[in-house]
Amino acid sequence: MKKHLLYLPLCLALIMFSCKKEADKPKNPPGAEGKSELVTLKSGVVVEKKGNKYVWGGDMTLSSTQLKALDEKGTLIPESTTKPGPDRSIHPVYNIPMKAGANGTAVPRALSIYPTPYNMWAMVRFVYNANLPWSMRMAISQALHDMEAVSNVRFYNATGQPTVDPVYGFEYPYIDFVYVGGSDVSESYVGRIGGRQEISLADFAMWQPGVITHEVCHAIGMLHEQQRPDRDNFVTVNWSNLTSDGQAQFQKRTTNYLYMGTYDFNSVMGYSSFTSSTSIVHDINQPMYTRLDGSDINQGWQMSNNDRAWANYLYIPYIARSDVYAELADVVYKSDNTIMTPQERLDFQAYLNNGNPNPPPGGRIPNDF
Repeated sequence: MKKHLLYLPLCLALIMFSCKKEADKPKNPPGAEGKSELVTLKSGVVVEKKGNKYVWGGDMTLSSTQLKALDEKGTLIPESTTKPGPDRSIHPVYNIPMKAGANGTAVPRALSIYPTPYNMWAMVRFVYNANLPWSMRMAISQALHDMEAVSNVRFYNATGQPTVDPVYGFEYPYIDFVYVGGSDVSESYVGRIGGRQEISLADFAMWQPGVITHEVCHAIGMLHEQQRPDRDNFVTVNWSNLTSDGQAQFQKRTTNYLYMGTYDFNSVMGYSSFTSSTSIVHDINQPMYTRLDGSDINQGWQMSNNDRAWANYLYIPYIARSDVYAELADVVYKSDNTIMTPQERLDFQAYLNNGNPNPPPGGRIPNDF
């Protein structure tokens, strides 16, 4: 996500940055990729090459598999005719295919790369990178708790834990939250790609509400609202004010997509009309795009009802356990954002566990963040 013009009280920034001394920031934060260039793929999709990495839509980092698919097919994943839904075959904490071992522990069912370049998570496994300033770490924690409060998405803090399976030697899928200092963009991969995947957060993520949530939503599989195929029925793009980089960020997604409801002007995944990034617009005083009536769009700073409905349809709120019992959080949302009754929750938990509604004792593991 690029840095946008959001008019917030100055005191918010002062509070956030006064919590920790400047010395807490790393001397040489990572993320300096050098000169960037736009590359038009064989499919016609335009991506940005930054050093040895490729970025799509301004802030979506592409894995090599995703780049290949986008180049050849114009989509991140192959077309699918199956009905989308949560993947119940992977262990929530480790996000690997599993079965119950002889002692009730989780063991891999297969030792291979994931068969598609795009997948959802069970619980989103993550670590806090050692280079994060204290204030950024607190901002991430708040954003993750806020997402859990309104959706079925759940996070597992694996900071300090092994990133590689000690028995089989393969890397667990996990997000590494990394600080990139004064960059004008924060970035994330889209969906679960396998192994380590970085969410890079610039300084402005601490004082622009919604930036961290936006990047995490990319990681759970969401795309930009302004790239919807029906976008032009709701907004007017100011193409003349967009640079080539900016125009690339408004390419429509026309294949293999899933969205719910009409265009969502409140989505945390939609850009505001104005940006302070001169790499995107020629004139920062002119909008990138507006509603059809010419009025401005302001990006949501938290998950909207439609954002929540998407997540609640595709995610299950697991509790972290060392065994394979699928225990649910006390609050389980339906896809219409209403909450399951206690009996509905218990019935669903039984359904997930071969008819057993009662989790075995002693299986929960600490999960503080």
